[in-house]
Amino acid sequence: MKRLLLTSAAVAALFAYGTGVQAADMAVKAPPPPYVPPQFNWTGFYIGGNVGAGAATATVDNVFGAAIGDIGGRAEFIGGGQIGYNWQFSPNWVFGVDWFFDGIANNNNGGVIFFSPTVGDFFAASAKADWVTTITARIGITGPTADHWMWYTKGGGGWLQTQASVLDLGPNFPGSGGSVTHTNGGWVWGTGIEWAFAQNWTWRIEYQYLGLNSITTPGLLVSPVHTHDANFQSVTIGLNWLFNYGQVAAAPVVSRY
Repeated sequence: MKRLLLTSAAVAALFAYGTGVQAADMAVKAPPPPYVPPQFNWTGFYIGGNVGAGAATATVDNVFGAAIGDIGGRAEFIGGGQIGYNWQFSPNWVFGVDWFFDGIANNNNGGVIFFSPTVGDFFAASAKADWVTTITARIGITGPTADHWMWYTKGGGGWLQTQASVLDLGPNFPGSGGSVTHTNGGWVWGTGIEWAFAQNWTWRIEYQYLGLNSITTPGLLVSPVHTHDANFQSVTIGLNWLFNYGQVAAAPVVSRY
């Protein structure tokens, strides 16, 4: 009996020792890596609409050397759309191209009244803009800590269609005059901020300056009109749908033990 008890105690002690060794030798499970949220990627085509305000201004003279004065300058409603493509070529930089087209409210007329010594009459000159369009390249700055935001600057070319008219107020040729529609081109610079508030939706606010070429508009009565220092400035708010096709980086895979 005593021998049986001693044998049982020895077996129990050996079992406890072996279990302890296995527990000590067992590898401790490493904690999982911290979760890193997926980074937003701006790469992809986009299309959207915009609304805002714009104003055209210019200085007008006639070919006989008589200064007419400044014309325009009153901000009016504009609205339209844009389409383009973004390429995020590094964590911090986005390159893109953008086509912008907006119609301009019809009540944006601006005019001046002047006297022409050559003709000996008073004239009323007026102009209004119909639409504006720009084609630009843009470069944006973003970053891992602010990946849903992008500040950008843009540059390229643009065009503005205007309707200009001259009316003789008398006394020699009262009521006579003429009008012409003209599309004038120039250079564009702009800047804006864009915010990706959802997977495929972005919102932006943008400023554009379109510096237009000087033109001489013939056919307006007996005095062609020379327009210089013309420009069109606009501020718009836009909403875009970004076709980024799942370009958001995937979350890290955590191994399971």
